[in-house]
Amino acid sequence: MTRSRIHRTFYLLGIVLMMISLPVSHFLMGLSTFLLLLNWTAEWNWRDKWARLKQHKGFLVLSFIFVFLLLGLGRADDPAGMLHKLTAKLVLFFAPLIVATTEPLTRKERTWMFAAFVFSTLFGCLYSLWYWYAHPVLNVREISTFIDHIRFSLCVVMSVVFSVHFFLKIADTPWKKVCASLLAMLFVLYLFLAQTLTGILILLAIMLAYSVYLIATMRRAPARRAMLWTVVAVVLTVGGNVAYITYDYFHDQDVTITETTTASGNPYTFDDQSMVENGHRIGYYVCSPELQSAWATRSDSALTPWMESTLIRYLNSKGLHKDSAAVMSLSPQDIRNVENDVANYDYTRVFGMRRALYPTYFCISLYQKNRYFDNSSLLQRVELWRVSWLVIRENWLFGVGLDNVKNALNDQLRQCNSPVVARKKQGCHNQYLTFWLGAGILSLLYFIFMLVYPFVRMRKCITFVYVAFAILMIMSFFSEDTLETQTGCIMFAVMNPLLLMAGWTEHETSAQTIVGEK
Repeated sequence: MTRSRIHRTFYLLGIVLMMISLPVSHFLMGLSTFLLLLNWTAEWNWRDKWARLKQHKGFLVLSFIFVFLLLGLGRADDPAGMLHKLTAKLVLFFAPLIVATTEPLTRKERTWMFAAFVFSTLFGCLYSLWYWYAHPVLNVREISTFIDHIRFSLCVVMSVVFSVHFFLKIADTPWKKVCASLLAMLFVLYLFLAQTLTGILILLAIMLAYSVYLIATMRRAPARRAMLWTVVAVVLTVGGNVAYITYDYFHDQDVTITETTTASGNPYTFDDQSMVENGHRIGYYVCSPELQSAWATRSDSALTPWMESTLIRYLNSKGLHKDSAAVMSLSPQDIRNVENDVANYDYTRVFGMRRALYPTYFCISLYQKNRYFDNSSLLQRVELWRVSWLVIRENWLFGVGLDNVKNALNDQLRQCNSPVVARKKQGCHNQYLTFWLGAGILSLLYFIFMLVYPFVRMRKCITFVYVAFAILMIMSFFSEDTLETQTGCIMFAVMNPLLLMAGWTEHETSAQTIVGEK
């Protein structure tokens, strides 16, 4: 093998290893990153690299975000902490340069790259489902054992995109198309089983964007109209279903009290200040003595005050009064649910919008009543965004320094007497706010410019796979500090230029084909 071929082999090995590692291994992410950088340096063909870089100058825009992050150095209180932060983000600088200055991947090599990522994600999904089956899991987020569940959901959504792309553009035999479609359906099924709302919403946004793309590119008017009405019908159906579920949850059906005593003649208690859940007031039609006596006959567990409140909510979710007759009507599985601290019957559903929306609705009601949202990640994010803005107003120009973001935010939380429980240092949970707070307004503006630039100045490189990736990243930046994690940072730094280069290669190949035909 020639020297250039050896380096090409190590480059491909590093890319494939990175694609495999993203869904399942932090260690392999670091190893593949080091391998790519070491191989790129050892090539030592700087003249060829410079020639390629001049051909792909747009990739420098992706790398320069690291330069703007250096603005955060001016406010660094802890140089060692700042150096650690910058080192973790160094991949944002050199990954686009490596891709831009290396011979582009062929179509076959790109297919292997996508396949490595998809099958690694598939392994992560299957292992998570097995772990869920084999272990007592109280929070479904625990089934993501390799990386955190949000970042894994991003990998799952991207695997759906790659599977669909393979089905539409690459698969040349029926069995390949069947395998690709089965993979896509399995990944979608996992998103709903794992209840990853972020991943589900991003997938829906990508599907909507693809539907709009199909409508815009269809040449036959009847097909375009049919597609348009299909999209409208789906959107209205989903929207109407969400509206109905929301009304059904918050609509108070206990406005009129119909009974004051149980079937045994014991009085009910009524708490006028109790919240509405599943359309019924939790504190209405409660007979605590009967609950205690009936529970003792149904379960070996003591009915502690906490478990009693869980039992009351569970009965309420089924539309039952909170008395002995209701407890005796529960199935053995219902009893186990209460013993396992499941407070709402709809939380046991495997699929459905009620399962996804009701926990958030309960937390909203809890916040409205007691300003308590320790169990709601959505409401905690809203509070963190509000407090982050208070810090930004005082440091909008230069920020507080990349290593000071969490300290500044937690200090502000304490000053505001925020109900967010600071068990650990909180981040902004918004990448845009994190850049602004850490390195000032210029870093934020350049970050937004970098995200928009490919669609303005690199349109030849844009494919729908890249559009889907951009939607996935941009949406995740609103609710997560995606680039503050190893998985998110490497996924964005490497896939972004790789997909752009793939689009450029496809465009050049198409152009050469057209010229050859002429």
